[in-house]
Amino acid sequence: MELLLIVLVGAVLVPNLYVAGLHDVPNSIAIPVRTRALTPRMAVRVAAVFNTLGVLLALPLGIYLYAWFDFPDMDPGLTLAVILSALTAVLGWNLFTYFRGMPTSVTHALLAALLGSSLAALITADIDTSQILGLPWLTPLATLLLSPLVAFGAAYLLVFLAVRVARGEDPDDVNRIARGLQSVSVGVTSLGTGLQQGQRFAFLLLVALGAAGVSDPATWVGWAAVPVAVLIGAGVLHGGWRIGHVLAHRLVAIDPLRGMVATVTTSGLLFIGSMGLALPLSTSLTAASTIMGAGTNQRFATLNWRQFRRVAFFWAATPVASGTAAAILTLSLSALL
Repeated sequence: MELLLIVLVGAVLVPNLYVAGLHDVPNSIAIPVRTRALTPRMAVRVAAVFNTLGVLLALPLGIYLYAWFDFPDMDPGLTLAVILSALTAVLGWNLFTYFRGMPTSVTHALLAALLGSSLAALITADIDTSQILGLPWLTPLATLLLSPLVAFGAAYLLVFLAVRVARGEDPDDVNRIARGLQSVSVGVTSLGTGLQQGQRFAFLLLVALGAAGVSDPATWVGWAAVPVAVLIGAGVLHGGWRIGHVLAHRLVAIDPLRGMVATVTTSGLLFIGSMGLALPLSTSLTAASTIMGAGTNQRFATLNWRQFRRVAFFWAATPVASGTAAAILTLSLSALL
C-alpha cells in the first residue's frame, strides 16, 4: 500500500508543480507588462529563468524546514495519505482559483490542507493530539495573515518617498527609470517566489520519502530538484494571464512610478522573507497588497472595491476550502488503509 501511495503522491505532485508556477508568475510580471516595462514574452522568460533558479537554490532551506517542522509520528501509510490528500486539495483549489482569476496563496492553501488532513488523521489513528497541535503552526499562519498588512502599508508609505524624489524631474525620465526598476524586480521577485516554492515542495518530498522508508531522503530530493524546477518553470512560461489581468487591470489603476513602488516592495519583502528569514510569505498576498497599497496613495480613488471584496473573499475561503477538502480526502483514504 505504501508503494501505491508514494506513486500517487508523485502523480499528484507533478501537476501541482506546474500549476504552482502558473498561479504565482502573475505576481512578478503583471505590473511590468501593464506599464510596458517588458513585453509579455520577455517578462515570462525572465520570470521562468529566475523562478527555476530560486527552486534549485531552495533545497537547503527545504531540508531546514523539514528538520524544524517535526511531522507527527504516525503509520507510514497514513502519513502518505495525509500528504496525498493535502496535495490533491491544493491542486483542486489552485485550478479553481486560477480559472476564476483570483490571486490566492498557494502557501496558505498548502498549510491549511496539511493541518486539515493531519487533524483528520487524529480521528482514524491513535495519535497524541499534542503531536499535531504542538507543531509550530502559529508562526507561518501569523506570517501569512500579517504579510498583506505589512505589504500594503509599506507600499503606501513608500509612494510618498518616491513622489518626493521624482518631484521636479522630467516625467519621461521618471517613467523610464521606473520601468527599468520594474524590469529588474521581475527577476528578484521570481527568484524569491522560486525559493518559496522550492521550500514547500522539498519539504513535502522529504516527508513522503521518509514515510515510504526511503533511506537518505535528502539525497533523493537533491536528484529531484532539477525536474521539480523545470516543471515549475514550465508553468511560469504559460504566463498565468487570467490572474495577471485581474492584478494589473481590474484591481487598481496604477502609473509606472507607483507600479515601480509596488514591484520593488514585493521583491524586497519576498527576498528578505524567503532568503533571510526563511518565512513562508505568500507571493500572491504580498504582490496584490503592494499593488493596492501603491495604487491607493493617489489624489483620486483608484481601487476597485468590488474587485477587492471578491479577492478578499477568496483569500478568506482558501484555508477553509483546502483544509476541509484535505480532511475529507484523508478520512476517505484512511478507510482503505
